[in-house]
Amino acid sequence: MPRFLLFLALAGSLMIASCNDDDDNGNPADTTDPEVTILQPLAGADVPTGDVLIRARATDNSGVEEVEFYVDGAKIGEDATGAGSVYEFTWDAGAETPDCDHTIRVRAIDTSGNDDEASVGVTLIAANPTIHSENIVTDETWAPSGNPHIVTGALAVWEGATLTILPGCLVQFQVGVDGGLGVGWDPSTGALVAVGTAQQPIVFTAQGCDPQPGDWRGLSFFGGTLPATRLSYCTIEYTGYDDGAAVYVGWGGVVRMDHCTIRHAGAKGITYEHAGHVDQFNNNTITDCADYPFETEPEYVRYLGTGNSFTGNAPGKDKIMVYDGVVVTSGTWRNQGVPYEIAVVNAGGGIWISPTAGPAAIVTIEAGTTIRFSPGSQVNIGYGGSTGGLIAVGTALSPITFTSAASNPQPGDWLQIAFEDGSVDAQCRLEHCVIEYCGGGEIGNISIVDALPTISNCSIQNGASYGIFLGGGEYPAPGTLEANNTFNDLAGANVHVEE
Repeated sequence: MPRFLLFLALAGSLMIASCNDDDDNGNPADTTDPEVTILQPLAGADVPTGDVLIRARATDNSGVEEVEFYVDGAKIGEDATGAGSVYEFTWDAGAETPDCDHTIRVRAIDTSGNDDEASVGVTLIAANPTIHSENIVTDETWAPSGNPHIVTGALAVWEGATLTILPGCLVQFQVGVDGGLGVGWDPSTGALVAVGTAQQPIVFTAQGCDPQPGDWRGLSFFGGTLPATRLSYCTIEYTGYDDGAAVYVGWGGVVRMDHCTIRHAGAKGITYEHAGHVDQFNNNTITDCADYPFETEPEYVRYLGTGNSFTGNAPGKDKIMVYDGVVVTSGTWRNQGVPYEIAVVNAGGGIWISPTAGPAAIVTIEAGTTIRFSPGSQVNIGYGGSTGGLIAVGTALSPITFTSAASNPQPGDWLQIAFEDGSVDAQCRLEHCVIEYCGGGEIGNISIVDALPTISNCSIQNGASYGIFLGGGEYPAPGTLEANNTFNDLAGANVHVEE
């Protein structure tokens, strides 16, 4: 290559390299990292729970853009103003577990995007822990200034007392002593009002730095629970001692619950039984439970509201367990994003929509809902002349599915959907439904005796007997049923009329 061409090539390379090192204004690019030092708290310090001021000095040759603050890897805030190169942020550690180690990290970023960071380890200590060891028999209020509130055993709220827990409270239960909080042990009465906020939730947890599922029993509500009782913006975690549910509601107790999180449970999330239930159950999350997130009696499924999440639990447990029983009050079974599973406690059990007195009970099922049935279970509407109805109206894109609970479903796994003489005809509709793997009673996937339900656009399939069994003196026209629905893989006729 001629020398002048070689010179031009080298000059061009130098110019390109020089341009690459320049900023947008043609000035040399800044490659110098800022310097940051944590001033407060000092490394190894014992820090009282509550508001913890974190202060750091950050400097840079071209200017500091922002300083970020982290605790245990999670960002808690930033400061972009500073005063005399000192940046600060207040860590709200009032709800953190005391006597535990934490890492504070501060990251400084300069105007060119260069960064540097510093870290210190500290130990949170409880300045003035509040110990609770006596049952609550007069009105009492727990405030975050008393954090942590340590419960040393099984504590009862009764004799007409109300326990009010304020936002930001940390309530810890001593491990291994059957610790928990019980409200309204009938005939005594009591109330628990634990209403936090999104910014200051109330935390019910186990004592110690390494909590585990099953460390304490949980919250229990009985028949004497007063109407003021409410859980809102609460976190309930590490329960399950002796297989107890995180929240137990029984014997007629009623609790309002919204915006709460149940997690890290060693057993079930919520258990209803003996006419106990949660009212206005909205925007709650139940996750990381070793057992089912929710179990209830069929009469009280209607109280499950909207915005709830029941996922992330043990494999095969993301479902709402419904134990066999009678529905006597109208209501809606909402699509909760996980299936309902009908479990049989008594032979021939299932869901009986059959009030013995009063107005008809009409159960409405939302589109997209899946209901799974254990062996021997069924849905029976209007048995013995008692009045009831079932409205299950899905869509082509969001059908309602009635299916088997078996991992390897087979025809005949469960019994049937039965409309009997007490069915309210105008309130009995199956549209865009899938009814499969039933016929275990050797009758049909659907049985209609002296009733006139509307059944259309349904897939009736995988049955151990007939698709639809018709009996008695009144039933829909067989030809209409055959024309308006799809039948597949049945052991008997699509539509059978009993002679």
